[in-house]
Amino acid sequence: MLASMTPVEPADPPDPQPPYPAPEPAPAPPPRSWGGRVAALAIVAFTGVTAPFLLIRSGHLDTAALFVGVPLALAVIIALSPPAKSLHGLTFRVVTFGLLITSAFLHEGAACVLMASPLVYGVGHLVAEVVRQARRLDERRRAALAVVPLLLLASLEGTAYRVDPVQTVTTERVVAMSPQQVEQSLQRGPDFSARRPFLLRFSGYPTPTASSGDGLAVGTRWTFTMAGGPIVTEVSARDSQRIEFKVVSDQSKTQRWLSWQRAVVRLTPQADGDTAVKLELSFTRRLDPSWYFGPIESAMVGAGLDHFADSLGLRAE
Repeated sequence: MLASMTPVEPADPPDPQPPYPAPEPAPAPPPRSWGGRVAALAIVAFTGVTAPFLLIRSGHLDTAALFVGVPLALAVIIALSPPAKSLHGLTFRVVTFGLLITSAFLHEGAACVLMASPLVYGVGHLVAEVVRQARRLDERRRAALAVVPLLLLASLEGTAYRVDPVQTVTTERVVAMSPQQVEQSLQRGPDFSARRPFLLRFSGYPTPTASSGDGLAVGTRWTFTMAGGPIVTEVSARDSQRIEFKVVSDQSKTQRWLSWQRAVVRLTPQADGDTAVKLELSFTRRLDPSWYFGPIESAMVGAGLDHFADSLGLRAE
């Protein structure tokens, strides 16, 4: 009877069952791979920008290699490359196509396109980044768009205004020659078989290949054979330490980028019998903006002036 009065412990309640299975966590998105995209963009840039320049060097600019082959290669590369998922990717492709089309119509001027391509890409991506940031920011911080009017103002250089278009490049060497020997070397004329500096070889910048003239008397003319046509100069002034040349006519390809003004040779005797020879070359730059093309043209002309000094046998000790 006592046993019958023992309390019975209640059974544990059953575990509650969820009405539906818990959702599995979403898989993490795969990390974005930039290697393939960067490689594809590099190939596109090389094909679209440098191909016309290489065709110029090989003498095949007016062939189907430019008008069919290059667009075909570029289209295949772009079609097989990852799709543009950003404003920068779209900007890159549009700019590349624009440079390619411009190169096709400019012919020899494609060298200018190649030289200007970093500037064109830079401006395009700068504007793309400003627009991208402006879309993400509130009204208070959209002042970044002020850079666009500044770029528009900068784009007027060369049309509404110019900045320091006349440039002068110099090179100076002390040679183991008397002033009279230097003048004799000048009268013989340059020998352009000397090896050109690397910058000129890499860029394909045209330099004289031959010259003809007789003497250094005032009024004497010297003709320099260039790609596209000759450059004719004339001795305009001379004294014991200075010979000045002016440009009479210029039919060379370099007139696309600059207009030659004058050249001056200065001879300074040294105490030890050597001579300090200073060559000055002045030109008017035809490419703008000045902050970009000014240093580039100075470097090219400076390399050409060094080559000219080597061709005269004026090598520093």
